[in-house]
Amino acid sequence: MSKQTVPRIRNAELQSEAEGYRKVVIRYSDGSVLRGYLAAQEVDTIQKHDAESFTVTAVSGHVERVPAAAIKAIFFVKTFEGSRHYSEFKVFTHQPNGKGVWVRVHFTDGEIMEGVAPNSLETYAQPVFHLTPPDPGSNNQAVLVSKRCLKEMQILGLAAE
Repeated sequence: MSKQTVPRIRNAELQSEAEGYRKVVIRYSDGSVLRGYLAAQEVDTIQKHDAESFTVTAVSGHVERVPAAAIKAIFFVKTFEGSRHYSEFKVFTHQPNGKGVWVRVHFTDGEIMEGVAPNSLETYAQPVFHLTPPDPGSNNQAVLVSKRCLKEMQILGLAAE
């Protein structure tokens, strides 16, 4: 994983939400993790334009260039710490509510996760897709899944509206 670090941005957390940045935890295919802030326009670029790389402002304030081919998933989180005492469920216990396709993804590292993906051509045609996790109490609000790190993707049904 080759990350390019540039000078530190002061008060990365203060600028984050106010300027259209979201808290993210990036999980790389090699198991390493980067916590930081991702600009809304970078999310759009990653999803729609098959970007080779994108920038993230790490919690330290350093701006890092992240190679898109190196990521497993980008988790949009409520907090960087999460809750150590909360046991998140990664699969639905019954048919999910919402609008979209209920999917189960199998990552090459053995992790399995379910969620609701948009029922659109982009979900199947783009190198990444958006997934809404099953646990509303989880620290994860949404996930951008990289298909490069998937072994299998199963469609389990339609989410109930």
